[in-house]
Amino acid sequence: MAGIDNITGRILQVAQGEVDKVLAAAEDQAKEILGKADLKAESIAKAAGARSEQQTKLYAARVKSSAESTRKKALLSAKQEIIDSVIDKAYNQLINQDAASYFEMMQKILAKTVRAEKGTIALPAADLARVPDSFKKAVSKIAEDKGGELKFAEKAANIDSGFVLSYGGIEENCSLRSIFAANRDQIQDTICKVLFS
Repeated sequence: MAGIDNITGRILQVAQGEVDKVLAAAEDQAKEILGKADLKAESIAKAAGARSEQQTKLYAARVKSSAESTRKKALLSAKQEIIDSVIDKAYNQLINQDAASYFEMMQKILAKTVRAEKGTIALPAADLARVPDSFKKAVSKIAEDKGGELKFAEKAANIDSGFVLSYGGIEENCSLRSIFAANRDQIQDTICKVLFS
C-alpha cells in the first residue's frame, strides 16, 4: 500500500503547518489564561490582607493549577482537532484519487480479505460506473489464487467506497470508511508520533 503511504505522507506534511498554527494559538491562549490567573492571584492576595498569608498562597496555587489544567485541555483539544482533520483529509484523498490508483488499492485490500470460498463482491454505485475491466479480471484472479471464486453482485453496495464481500449470506464490509474506523486508534497513534513527537 505504498500509494496510501505516499498520500498519508503528503497529508502529514500539509498538516504539520496546521499543527504549528493551532499549537501556537493554543499556547498563546494558555499564556493569556496563566497571565489572567497571575493577576487574579495578585489581586486576591492584596484584597486578603485579613487572611493569613498561607491561605492566600494556597488559594493562589489552586487558581494557577486550574489555569494550567485549562491550558492542557485546550492543547489536547487542539491536537485532537488536528488529528481528526488529517484523518478526514487522508480519507478524502483516497476516495477521490484517479480510478487507476483507486482500483489498484482495492485489489490490495481484496487480496488481504478474500476467502477460499464462492462468494460475491458488491461495489458502490459510483464505482460501478467507473470500474475498469482490468479490475474485474484481477478480482477473479485474486479469488482463484486463494482457492475461491468471486462474482460481481447485480446490485450496488450501500457504501461510498470500497466493496462488500458476501459468502453464504455473511457480508464483510470492506469500505474505506469501515477500514478507517477499525484502524482509527492505530492511525491516530501514527499521526501523533509524526506530528507531535
